[in-house]
Amino acid sequence: MHCGNSDTHLSFTRDGLVIDLHRSKTDQEAAGRKVGIPFGNEEATCPVRALRRWLAKTGITSGAVFRGVNRHGKPSRRGLHKDCVGWILKRAAQRAGLKPEPLGGHSLRAGCVTQAAMNGVSERDITRHISTEMLARYIRIGEFFTRNAAAGLGI
Repeated sequence: MHCGNSDTHLSFTRDGLVIDLHRSKTDQEAAGRKVGIPFGNEEATCPVRALRRWLAKTGITSGAVFRGVNRHGKPSRRGLHKDCVGWILKRAAQRAGLKPEPLGGHSLRAGCVTQAAMNGVSERDITRHISTEMLARYIRIGEFFTRNAAAGLGI
């Protein structure tokens, strides 16, 4: 399935979703890469199942995957503006009773990387998606309470 722009394709496999990025801002040589998104453990929080449901409900087969929806539930023909992710995240946080100010679109990536590091995912597997400098910053945040003297006291 071709989605997004001419630089991205999606395919569902028995193991999850494969995103084929032909080009990205961090790919200086334009070599492209594939990113695998595995099925989640819980159906309610699984990104692959959620994307399948979204595509089935909207009938999207090509073009932008993420689009606005009008009051009648019909998706737009155009994709969301790049700044919409942060706005949507802030709105969801506000509805959940959280402070929206520190959140932005990058928060999702930072949270994913930080939690992966906290869960023991290897640096090699994480750095395929970000620079080693950013990885170190996220790992420090994730280890703030677990890798310090007080955490080792056992009290």
